[in-house]
Amino acid sequence: MSGGISSVEPVRTSGDRREWVEFVNFNLGSEVYALELGRVEQILPDPSVTEVPQTAPTIAGVTNLGSEIPVVVEGRALLELPDRPPAAEPTLLLLDRDDARPTGLLVDEVLGIEAHNVDTVAPPGTIEDWSLPVGPRWFRAVVDDPDRAGQPIGVFDLDAIVREARGQS
Repeated sequence: MSGGISSVEPVRTSGDRREWVEFVNFNLGSEVYALELGRVEQILPDPSVTEVPQTAPTIAGVTNLGSEIPVVVEGRALLELPDRPPAAEPTLLLLDRDDARPTGLLVDEVLGIEAHNVDTVAPPGTIEDWSLPVGPRWFRAVVDDPDRAGQPIGVFDLDAIVREARGQS
């Protein structure tokens, strides 16, 4: 694995590592979301993205990573958020999709890597005080860690995001 993940300092945990799950936390608009660390191959700040004519707004374009040309999904368009300000420098999360076509998710900012005990991770419909900022179809889980003071984090369902983006293109 190359790229920027090593530049983000992971949270240290004690105890049995099987009891912990690590997430890459990021912003889209004013909300914090997450992806499982194992599903993110690289973190690339301010990537060069080439637009592709006649594609849906959810497809920002493609980027050249040497031997691969990933499709770049615009996270803001996918969630129907306003466009990113022109001076903003987004971050590309290159997604690890096994042998599938390379895909990246364009986000506003990566906040870091956090480890959470598996007991704080639940299906999205089970957290009573979490009002979904977007439709529930986008989430595979929610982290409801008491250390976050009532601020649950939606964990994106990577496959749902890619299906939706490609379906709109």
